[in-house]
Amino acid sequence: MHDIQHEETLTSPSTTTSHDPILRHIKQFLPHERCLLLSGSLQSSTHPNYTSLWLSAPLSPQSSLSTTQTTVYRPMGDLEIQYLVKHNQLPSTQPYQAIIEGPEGFEYSNKYLVGHKRTDTSPSTVVEFVCSVDLIEGLKRRQLKVEDGALSMGLGCKAGKGLEVFNESLRCGETRWRIVKVKRRVLGKK
Repeated sequence: MHDIQHEETLTSPSTTTSHDPILRHIKQFLPHERCLLLSGSLQSSTHPNYTSLWLSAPLSPQSSLSTTQTTVYRPMGDLEIQYLVKHNQLPSTQPYQAIIEGPEGFEYSNKYLVGHKRTDTSPSTVVEFVCSVDLIEGLKRRQLKVEDGALSMGLGCKAGKGLEVFNESLRCGETRWRIVKVKRRVLGKK
């Protein structure tokens, strides 16, 4: 998946400086996060007085999507993102399991990482899904909720029950995904 020698070079004492928080703390990232960082798919967005490490990628510009595509976002905890990475499917672990449409969906999802919203799944990651408009419109017909100005569709058993349909779109390749934001607390910092 990635070049282990490259990772070892990046984390060796000669290349790790106290001025580079990402390299100093690279082992705190999950393996797939390190791969994305080392490949350049995610970049550090950690600020100088950090208590958390941040990685991010630009969102897919709406202008780059065809008229039959849209984006939805989902904040995820470590167990859910690891399941998605391994199986290319969302697990059926949450009763609501929201996906939120468009750039407003990213802003809403990001609130869970910055602490403006809370949930018991401890989100660490925001995932962007590029989906067909038809899929999302079908999910909206099942269940739609306005949350802080964003359109949320619940996939879970207590919401629209669209998880199976969404996972099928992942399975057949109609929907693709990528990680656009990661937050890792720095161990030992408050």
